[in-house]
Amino acid sequence: MFRFLSILFSAALVVLFSGCKSTVENNDRTALELCRYMMQQTGGKFDGAMAVEPIHADDGFALKIADRQVAFYKFNTKYKKARDKIEYVDKNGFIYIYGFKYSAISRGSFIMVDYETNPLKDKLLEAFNSF
Repeated sequence: MFRFLSILFSAALVVLFSGCKSTVENNDRTALELCRYMMQQTGGKFDGAMAVEPIHADDGFALKIADRQVAFYKFNTKYKKARDKIEYVDKNGFIYIYGFKYSAISRGSFIMVDYETNPLKDKLLEAFNSF
């Protein structure tokens, strides 16, 4: 009987966690690390710091890639508001900044914004998703 309950419990856990999104644990990485990595992978150039207040991020920067600005934000996922912001991006594929809607994608504690129309979109996605 105990073995049956053990198997049943294990099966329930598998079913329960199979629907959960696996998250990348990179909260210990910095925006500077991402910046250097993305410049190296895409040939982009640093284009300045981004205001973090509108989206409540911890840090932000922009790169000029293929003559277009792409923004990156770092969130501290130890905080519920940050996790909620990342979940919103995961669910909707966009974020509002100063009332303007921008395409966005998350990777762990980071969000990449306004990449969708960039000519190097595929290269951007590949680099961002491998960080």
